[in-house]
Amino acid sequence: MTQPPPDDDFPDEPAEPVDFFGRPTNPGDPSGQDDPGVAELRREVAELRDLVGEQARALEAVDSVLGKLLDPRDGTPRPAPWCWHQPPPTHSVDILPTWVAWFNTRYAPPDHTRRIPYCWEQHGGLAAEIATLAHSWQRAFNDTKANTDAAQMWHDRWLPGFQQRLRTWIPADCLDGTHKDTRH
Repeated sequence: MTQPPPDDDFPDEPAEPVDFFGRPTNPGDPSGQDDPGVAELRREVAELRDLVGEQARALEAVDSVLGKLLDPRDGTPRPAPWCWHQPPPTHSVDILPTWVAWFNTRYAPPDHTRRIPYCWEQHGGLAAEIATLAHSWQRAFNDTKANTDAAQMWHDRWLPGFQQRLRTWIPADCLDGTHKDTRH
């Protein structure tokens, strides 16, 4: 019986390893580890892997914090845990009129003398004060930098001061629902 001819595509012995350019690598060490250039590259690759791993862990930590601060549905800040009720919307609305309506519902429902009157925009000083009051509320309750000190300060200092000054900005008629123009 005759044997088939040897298959040249699959030699019995492995071929000598070659580098990118087809040159034989160090014949004494087929892995190329004796080559100082290869050893340096391996060290650099290991350092880069460590650096990428550290960056990945840092990104995961940032993602975790953002997950606690931002609503994942639309990327808006989540209300602070001390914000007892849903804050007024701030997207796709005219912010100050929306905030005024929300304020009147949350902070002055039974007492019309504490409500911001519907004609607030026609009273320049009152409108300016409402803008800062709304902005300070937003920063204290519904902002990535919101904190309990600012929230308590808003209730302790800004809200009572505003409610006291409200009567000085507008005539009593406006508080009763009948706007009185104060311009001459």
